[in-house]
Amino acid sequence: MKQVVAISLVTALAGVISAGTPASVARDGKYWLYTITGPVPVEAGQRFRLETTGSVVLRGETGKSASYTLKLRVQARDQREAEQVFHQLVLRNGNQNGWAYLMVVPPRRITELPELTISVPRALAEARVETRGGNLQASNLDGDIEVHALGGRIAVDGIHGRAEVRTGGGDIQVGTVNGPVRCYSGGGVIRVQNAGAECWLETAGGEIFLHRAEGPVHASTAGGNIRVERAAGTVFAKTAGGLIEVQQADGLVTAESSGGAIQVSAADGVRCDSAGGAIRLRNVAGALQASTSAGSILAELASRFHFQDSSLSANAGDVTVLISSNLAVTVSARNQTGGAGRIISDFPEIRVKPAAAMAPGPLVAEGALNGGGPLLRINVVGGTIYLRKQK
Repeated sequence: MKQVVAISLVTALAGVISAGTPASVARDGKYWLYTITGPVPVEAGQRFRLETTGSVVLRGETGKSASYTLKLRVQARDQREAEQVFHQLVLRNGNQNGWAYLMVVPPRRITELPELTISVPRALAEARVETRGGNLQASNLDGDIEVHALGGRIAVDGIHGRAEVRTGGGDIQVGTVNGPVRCYSGGGVIRVQNAGAECWLETAGGEIFLHRAEGPVHASTAGGNIRVERAAGTVFAKTAGGLIEVQQADGLVTAESSGGAIQVSAADGVRCDSAGGAIRLRNVAGALQASTSAGSILAELASRFHFQDSSLSANAGDVTVLISSNLAVTVSARNQTGGAGRIISDFPEIRVKPAAAMAPGPLVAEGALNGGGPLLRINVVGGTIYLRKQK
């Protein structure tokens, strides 16, 4: 079944249009405001698709019926001229290929973007919403949702299924989604509060903030900070110019920054590479692989964590390692700075080897703590190596 509604202002002003939809035209400051409401042909358990231009608010409701309210504004000399513009509005709705749909084609001469509010049964199987200009909000849906905006801000919350969110250049705000989350912005900030599964977060020029994900996390930005507070799995984070901070991950953290610092406060292993910033590692179990081309490294090794073979490398900064006094580890440290290079150790078991008088080379310190264990390699060019007892 397919319905096409071409709005006639003569009948609309009388309160009834050809689809039985009430409409009104009224003065609204410097604009003429056209408001139209009507039903949406979708029921619980169905899939629903919306295509429009302008701002959209989509809400799931406990009832079985669905309806919309559309507002259009235009600047015109009088009501008659405004009605001629509103007459160009086209609404299409119906069912096609298993999808209920609503399409809104606004008049070309409207002054402001349309505002569309839709209430649907929250028990939809799936909803797809696309707007070619304007902000978009979607909330309280039991199924999956896909939302695309040409360049506006997107906010979704209360989604029980998966969520895919794309905008050409606005911010993305995700509240709670029980399933996987995919977000892409052409140049805005991405914020996710709670994701019930794996997350893919990508922006071409903004920051990424994630509070909690019950699965692995993939975060990438071409220019901004990345902050992950809690991930129940592995974390991959990459930025071309910003800070990467991971507070807690139940898996391996892989972090790459082309121009910022990296901080990991708790993880099951790390692989960090910074081209221009410091690296800070705490409460890390497993293996540590960290390198920076222009910054220092601070790593804390606690005996309560399972430690594996690791390496730390800094080309233009210091490396400081805080080692628990009862941790079994073998250390091999090399400072290739030259005559100004130093290795300072709090442990008598790790001693600096005397440099050969006739064949100067890197400064080397090696030793085994508590009988030895996994190997920790440290390499520095242009800085100092500090081996400190953890207090």
